[in-house]
Amino acid sequence: MDEQTALVLALQLIALFSIAGALLLYLLCKIRNNSSLESGENMVCGGKPILVTSCDNALGLQIAMHFANRGFRVFAGLKEGASSGSPHDSASARVIRAWQKHRESLSVPLQGSLIALPLDVTREDISHEAVDIIRAHLPAGEDGIWAVINTSGISYRGRFDQQDVTYWDAMLKTNVIGVLRTARIFQSLLRKTSGRIINIGSTNGEESGLVAYTATKYAIQGASNALRQEFSPLGIKVITIDPRGILPELMYSMPKIRSKEDNEVALNISGVLDYQPLILTSKALEIIDVAVSSAEPKQTYTLMQRPYWCKPLRLIHV
Repeated sequence: MDEQTALVLALQLIALFSIAGALLLYLLCKIRNNSSLESGENMVCGGKPILVTSCDNALGLQIAMHFANRGFRVFAGLKEGASSGSPHDSASARVIRAWQKHRESLSVPLQGSLIALPLDVTREDISHEAVDIIRAHLPAGEDGIWAVINTSGISYRGRFDQQDVTYWDAMLKTNVIGVLRTARIFQSLLRKTSGRIINIGSTNGEESGLVAYTATKYAIQGASNALRQEFSPLGIKVITIDPRGILPELMYSMPKIRSKEDNEVALNISGVLDYQPLILTSKALEIIDVAVSSAEPKQTYTLMQRPYWCKPLRLIHV
């Protein structure tokens, strides 16, 4: 190979590496710009009090456990078993109590707490009582919470022309009216902190069999947009979470405690009762972290992040 050919080849290699480097830099910038995560300087630290309206379902229980482990003071709403301690209580109540006992047994206390309280978003009286319970558990001098995460919800799947109207009524009562009731009743606890309400909104994935359910989620999306304007003068932020790609049957399923082969209750690595299903991935939990912790949150977050060049895949139901 002569000197001129070698020089041309070297220049070609330099150009090739330059293009590859530029492409890599572009992709890194694109990922950074599309990321839901924000810099740590804009995030509040743990210790803030938050309310998860329903830990009776898998979605709410996982979110409550996550933020309690992160150091937040979490008020976990339960329809039953919030204080009874009966072995016949729901799996969620048993998991929460096991977490509490584990924390009490630690020689070095950790930040974060998990406080179960009776809460049913379809009941006006119980919701008002929950406000009083929360105030009683707040440290002296505090009279507000940082966030309300609406995890209450139900779903029914079936052909539109074969569904009983009572199913529609139940979904509207919980998914829509329950969320509106929660916003109205708990706004008094959010004013002092300029807190935020986080709702599970539109799934942007309409499909047959979920007509009425989808209607409730679009209703929440619209109501959240209007509520955002009404609450803005009060300093209260309204955020919607799009749980794209997560089946509603899983989100609102009842948690079950896992057992070992000998039927003994299984424990996770923290010594707490192990339960299933776990709905959210670590990435989805990070996104919810941002929605809860960011000083200047976005109006909407999507849990299922897809590369911008990919089209969404339809789920196949067996």
